[in-house]
Amino acid sequence: MRSYGRKEESLDFVRSFEQGWIQYKSNFKNLIPLGIASSVPVLFFYINITLGILMLIFLQGFLFLLIAENVVSGGTLGSRKVHYTRHMIWKFFKNGLVLTLFLFPLLIIGFVMFIIPSVILLSLFIFSFFIVVSKDKFAIDACMESLRQGFGYRLHLFLLALIFYAGMIVLYILAGYCPICFAGLSSLVIPYFFCVTFEFYEQLEKK
Repeated sequence: MRSYGRKEESLDFVRSFEQGWIQYKSNFKNLIPLGIASSVPVLFFYINITLGILMLIFLQGFLFLLIAENVVSGGTLGSRKVHYTRHMIWKFFKNGLVLTLFLFPLLIIGFVMFIIPSVILLSLFIFSFFIVVSKDKFAIDACMESLRQGFGYRLHLFLLALIFYAGMIVLYILAGYCPICFAGLSSLVIPYFFCVTFEFYEQLEKK
């Protein structure tokens, strides 16, 4: 039985970024279309805030799960080509919707409270998308497992989430000048972030 007591090992931070980059390059042609798609919902905020919120709620979690599926398939499963079925699409849409409804309000509230609480919340549930994909778990169960799995490695995961937040804030600032630039750059950054996160996830799975 796995113990969730405090661990003494550390995660290999540099290796995760290096291996994430290798996987990102090798799986680029599969990841980049999904990266582009995942950046689209945010652009709707420039058209209408209500429409942007709806697009974010109904599509963002779903698209993130598709990215996670492709990252897992290109990593542990040895570059297996993903075959989309109606069952898979429905499962990802349902779980993506629940993940968005659960995480999005928490992250927004945390961001309004001065960013750091939002970074902490992201670090707690950072593996949720991979757990849904690799272990076929329901969204909330995946969030709870992510919470347990990261125990003892909070600083590492906080730093990972902080790096992602810093990158996205820079992109958001650029969006004020050129929304299309934001979409293009975020479509490159988000898949790489998922590749790096998956490397952290695999390290924890092996401990």
